Amino acid sequence: MASLSVAMRRFGLNLVLLVIVLGLAGLVGWQLQQRAQPAQSTRLLPLTLADLNSIVVERQDEGGVSQLVLKRDGEQWSLVQPVLAEANPIKLRQLVTLLDEKVEASYPRANKDLTRYGLEPRQRMISFNGNELVLGDTNPVSNYRYILNGEQIQLVNETIYSLLTEAWVNFISLQLVPATFQLTAVQLPAGFAESPQLVSAWKTAQAIRLDALDPQAITPDLQKVILSSTTQQGVTEHKELLILNLKDELVLGDVTKQVAYVLPISQAAQLFPAKTGLETAPK
Repeated sequence: MASLSVAMRRFGLNLVLLVIVLGLAGLVGWQLQQRAQPAQSTRLLPLTLADLNSIVVERQDEGGVSQLVLKRDGEQWSLVQPVLAEANPIKLRQLVTLLDEKVEASYPRANKDLTRYGLEPRQRMISFNGNELVLGDTNPVSNYRYILNGEQIQLVNETIYSLLTEAWVNFISLQLVPATFQLTAVQLPAGFAESPQLVSAWKTAQAIRLDALDPQAITPDLQKVILSSTTQQGVTEHKELLILNLKDELVLGDVTKQVAYVLPISQAAQLFPAKTGLETAPK
């Protein structure tokens, strides 16, 4: 009987310990859930890059209001305003970092003078899937930026404000040949050699920067590079690039995009293999 009593006491003690452990586990789970809920509400918008299909940047300058419009088609992002071109993926990801920033403070906009926060008249605005975020001044104490988000004025430690002021050409891909253009042939002007690596070299060529194309630089005597693409349906498309410079740097103009691709002159040997050296290349 004594051994049975001891066993019962041990069973009861183990049962009590089990209840305590389960209770503690439940308490920890509830606390983690409570912590996660505020974290979700401290972001500007409940969106990630995978959720987005459109981004609009609007800025007010001396010349008036201008817009950059980026849209996604499948997995491909394109700049559709002010010109149609493949989007720069690095700039795109930089813009979306705003969605990951923590909201440090939030105040109702009702009865607030928005001019005090630099939110009226609005100078910089970015929208994600139609959700507008107006960027204003920075708080003089915390240096966080005021952002008008719907009916809330929110303080965010953001890093994209300077990006919103950049020239539109910076939002175009640095790749000379877009991924959607299936390059099959490259036609160089007379004086250059054929190369079995020519198509591959042009497919991977990338500019170090883009400039807005100067209309004054376009003259009838400029030589052209003709890039050809043949689709699976047998349809052939052509893309022309003007040779603006082949001397101290390699500059190619795209009239349709209104941009000039600037590449280091070191790439000229791969893209423009000369028969007797670069001195035969057009100046």
